[in-house]
Amino acid sequence: MAELWFHTGTNCNLSCPFCLEGSKPRDRRIEFITLEDVKPFIAEAVALRVKKFSFTGGEPFVNPWFLKILDYALDYRPCFVLTNGTEPLLNRMKEVIQFRQKLHALAFRISLDYPDPAKHDASRGEGNFRKALRALGLLHTEGFAVSIARLM
Repeated sequence: MAELWFHTGTNCNLSCPFCLEGSKPRDRRIEFITLEDVKPFIAEAVALRVKKFSFTGGEPFVNPWFLKILDYALDYRPCFVLTNGTEPLLNRMKEVIQFRQKLHALAFRISLDYPDPAKHDASRGEGNFRKALRALGLLHTEGFAVSIARLM
């Protein structure tokens, strides 16, 4: 098995009308996953020789346990995070940068729906294109692998 995906919860700081999960602020359809929830799955995945752990949500960085989850998971395998790249990530950038020192690599995919800030912000909220671009640049500058998820 190449990859194990974790859903961190449906809570998100944004209310995008096209969200596949229907995530939005304070959404609790899927409660936040905790470190204690994750530990047995990571142990089983390691035993099965899973190569990578990936995380999605809602917005993973809204989850109050997410940094601890990443810290733990990075001791075992490379990790990948799909994020909108706005305040929840930007506000935790100092802690995220520390993960460069972990045994395994951490990579990010930032949602940037359109190359046009006005089109992106029409769905994601005013100023969020600029925030996502800033997060992308900061992560890249710090040496993390980054990619973009966009609408077609």
